[in-house]
Amino acid sequence: MSQSSPAGFFTLGVSKDRYDLPHRPLGVPVILLIRRVLWRALVILRESGFNLSDATEDQVTAALRAVIENNLRQTGAVPGFNRRNYDPVFRQSQVANFDGTRLTKTPDLCFKLRIADSVTYRGLSEYDALFVECKPVDATHAAGSRYCDDGLVRFVVGDYAWAMQEGMMIAYARHQRTITDHLIPAMNEVDRRTSLASVQLPQVLTAHRGENATADRIHVSVHRRDFAWPDEKGPATNITLYHLWHDCN
Repeated sequence: MSQSSPAGFFTLGVSKDRYDLPHRPLGVPVILLIRRVLWRALVILRESGFNLSDATEDQVTAALRAVIENNLRQTGAVPGFNRRNYDPVFRQSQVANFDGTRLTKTPDLCFKLRIADSVTYRGLSEYDALFVECKPVDATHAAGSRYCDDGLVRFVVGDYAWAMQEGMMIAYARHQRTITDHLIPAMNEVDRRTSLASVQLPQVLTAHRGENATADRIHVSVHRRDFAWPDEKGPATNITLYHLWHDCN
């Protein structure tokens, strides 16, 4: 059973007048950069002989993180993504939910920008990042039940990225699963539109003009969050989610 966290849980060492919610937006350029990093990591996995079509969710995510952290962040092979600009990429690192009643939430990947203007920074560093949830979508893992009900909803209820304005969902898509044919219909079901509090169903990100044979176009959805932020910071704002579906056949 969840228990209430002590007063001031989120602001240990930081008075509530020294941080703002929501945190400032990451912005589309950051999303596009992380997309390039993820795509490049998957290319490296394919070239190394890693079997994306048969690997489990945890196996793909662990391998993906290993390539990103041990190769791409160290070498700077993807311009803009390097040790100077990004902290180490974590996999399933424990974070608390929006009110501290759940202390061991584990988003699949966490990309954390280094803060250049630390003097004027007004966020909670522990919760300031691009939080990413990864799910397989194939013949045995439905876009509705697995991707939406077990993954996407965690951003809506304040388990992940509760202080942020953006989050990211990644699908390891197999068996010709696509956003248009599988995700949008699943999210458009009446019960799921309610549970996901969809303000906007996935639409193509117009800023993303790149095409490749192993990834769907980036789509963007918007969701209402019906919880209140700590320290009387007011009701949580909507969250924008970026959907990246990679062909893992």
